[in-house]
Amino acid sequence: MKIGIIDDDTQFSQVIKNKIEENTCFSKSSIDVFNNDFKSLQLKDYDYLFIDILLMKDNGITIAKSIDNKNTRIIFMSNNETLVYDCFDIALYFFIRKTSYEDDLERLFIKIDKDQAENHKQYLVDKKNNQYINLKDIIYVQSHRNTCTFYTEDNEYVQYTTLKKCSEELCSNVAFYKINSYTIINFKYVTKINNQSVTLMNSQTFNVSRKSKDIIEKYHAYRRYMQ
Repeated sequence: MKIGIIDDDTQFSQVIKNKIEENTCFSKSSIDVFNNDFKSLQLKDYDYLFIDILLMKDNGITIAKSIDNKNTRIIFMSNNETLVYDCFDIALYFFIRKTSYEDDLERLFIKIDKDQAENHKQYLVDKKNNQYINLKDIIYVQSHRNTCTFYTEDNEYVQYTTLKKCSEELCSNVAFYKINSYTIINFKYVTKINNQSVTLMNSQTFNVSRKSKDIIEKYHAYRRYMQ
């Protein structure tokens, strides 16, 4: 795992580096600390980037927007916690308040543990060929007659089963929700949601059935779990 810390405060960046090295989440990770020359940084290959928002001669949000890797998890840091509201158009993974960095780092490490556990969960889509899909990769599932199609970013997987059976297995996981009689969505990929419809990151919009009255409650439960 590759980790970067971008902060012109050399003392604080070293404190963060030490805390990361002490935690088992990042065992055997390489950690780079950058205290200057931010415009020349090559950041595409990092798994986690800790970025100070208010740099003396640069802007952490601008740096984050320039990173050409959607899998990089951005963790902003700042003395001014209200700046979190400036980060809504960034795929922000976490926000660390410098004034409470120890508490926030503890919460961050718990979140990473949860995410790593979720990343290892799989769904058996084809027993004959022993083919599995990572749950985190499933964007949504749709049924048609006696089959269900599992949609990921790169592939589609068809299984001869009913949506009811899929729901019994998938929807025990807080990330998945059956929004109507033929669709299960993964809350991870939701960009817009209300009681009538859900829009996913691939711009597809689905109607929510009247029976799914608790969708907003379930979505917030998912968001709380992932914090």
